[in-house]
Amino acid sequence: MQADLKRIPVWASTAATTWVCVALLSAPAASAAEAAKPAADPAVRADAMLSRYTPDRPGLAVLVAQHGQVIYERNLGAADLEHGAPVTAATRFHIASVSKQFTAFSILLLAHEGKVDLNADIHTYIPELADYGTKVTVSDLIHHTSGIRDQWELLIMSGMHIEDLITQKQIMAMAVAQKGLNFRPGTQVVYSNMAYSLLAEIVARVSGVSYRQFAHDHIFAPLGMNDTLVYDDAAEVMPNRAMTYRTDPKGVVHLARLNYSNYGATSVHTTTHDLLKWSQELLHPHVFPAAVVREAETPGHLSDGRPITYAFGMYAADYAGHHAIAHGGADAGFRTNIASFPAEDASIVVFSNGAADVGAVTTQMADVFLGHDPTAPQVVPADPARVGKLVGLYVDGWGPARELVAKDGRLYAKLYGQTLPATFLADGSFYVLSAANRYKTAANGDLLQVDSLSGLDVPFHRVVRATPTADELQAIAGAYRSDELDVTYRLSAKDGKIVVSSLRAEPMILTPAEKDQFDGEQMRVSVLRDASGKVSGIALSSGRVRDLKFVRQ
Repeated sequence: MQADLKRIPVWASTAATTWVCVALLSAPAASAAEAAKPAADPAVRADAMLSRYTPDRPGLAVLVAQHGQVIYERNLGAADLEHGAPVTAATRFHIASVSKQFTAFSILLLAHEGKVDLNADIHTYIPELADYGTKVTVSDLIHHTSGIRDQWELLIMSGMHIEDLITQKQIMAMAVAQKGLNFRPGTQVVYSNMAYSLLAEIVARVSGVSYRQFAHDHIFAPLGMNDTLVYDDAAEVMPNRAMTYRTDPKGVVHLARLNYSNYGATSVHTTTHDLLKWSQELLHPHVFPAAVVREAETPGHLSDGRPITYAFGMYAADYAGHHAIAHGGADAGFRTNIASFPAEDASIVVFSNGAADVGAVTTQMADVFLGHDPTAPQVVPADPARVGKLVGLYVDGWGPARELVAKDGRLYAKLYGQTLPATFLADGSFYVLSAANRYKTAANGDLLQVDSLSGLDVPFHRVVRATPTADELQAIAGAYRSDELDVTYRLSAKDGKIVVSSLRAEPMILTPAEKDQFDGEQMRVSVLRDASGKVSGIALSSGRVRDLKFVRQ
């Protein structure tokens, strides 16, 4: 049941994401010494930052434009290492979740034609979905306020490997099988890929053509994005396609296979120049009505009226102190980022097929070409006294606990089998990996994280690790069934831990956390008990799926 590293959440931080976020939004602020260095030619500075992308390594494509003109472009490394094909301006990259803005814009176009009601219940368009006991609107799907469970995590829970062939029919079947939601719609913001797969299904059903055809006819063709398509068949031969890679800890490059025949949440393939055309349309609408484009860029809100930062597949972000409308994405070894800067009339597009930190590259390019922000929070040394106070186990109710530990006066986060250093900032906050995911301490000792998708504080409560006895662990052992996943888990006790196994997946080791809670690298298992205290089932939470119940057999 060991999931691919792809399943480490890699988007902007949400209540469902973890501290191990690939830095898609920002990189550490420049030090005072770096900021004081004499300014070199911007292209020379940028080239120095990208010097490690050599022809024998996975590739990187970077494009910076301002006032409609390309001011910097580099295509580096290999698109296909096995055949020695370099990345060029014509290389098509799988752009993962950056695809979502095209799905959302397709819905918006249909809404302006009067064919889709954004406030309608999604059962209006997909009646075979289960009755959730509450209304889920099309707008909820768009803004990640639906409570719909995430498709990737459901598939992995069912025992599917992320490198298996994944089709749209499989995802729709999984959606129909779900009987519950993560939360009441409109009350939270939690990223859901399934929601965007459902949006693509609505586009196809309402328009009468495939989602791929609709996006081509109504978005890509009008904008002249001639090298862009929705790749909905993993067996299709596509010219100029970048392959996808991962690099192990020893520096050895491996294929990171991607077999997607699904769409809506992902699977658009494009080039940097084509995506620039889209960014230019967002900045200066000339093909689509300005009112439609501005609506696409307008953030949504919760049911109580509180505003959030997520709009139609894009959200407000900050790069080197410059405000942007942006989105990142990650599937297998692909990493993508698009940022459009209204004040500077600029666009930055970064693609990688080797899991590069495209958010950090975007920040570097913004710093070089748009100017350094001297007001950005500065990195400061760790205060040993504060480090000691932060040590502990923290939970947010969405997945495995986050553990903070101290070593040699520094703070580290232990999660997903990794031990990652924390960085402290002058404003009193700290982060792990990405400065976009900052944490501050509440008065009661809990941690608060600013959620990038909602702008709201997400609490992480401090808990005490339990030490269940051998008899208590043995009482949990048994078989547990989920009809929603069509899978049976078998739990056994071994060496003070719980081992979870199923027919289609590798065993997963669970470590005791707080009472009746057990954590794996990417999943939390909660023990459910009846009125007498007897174990009656378990519930799984994995970041974007919460409390999915299994019944004891």
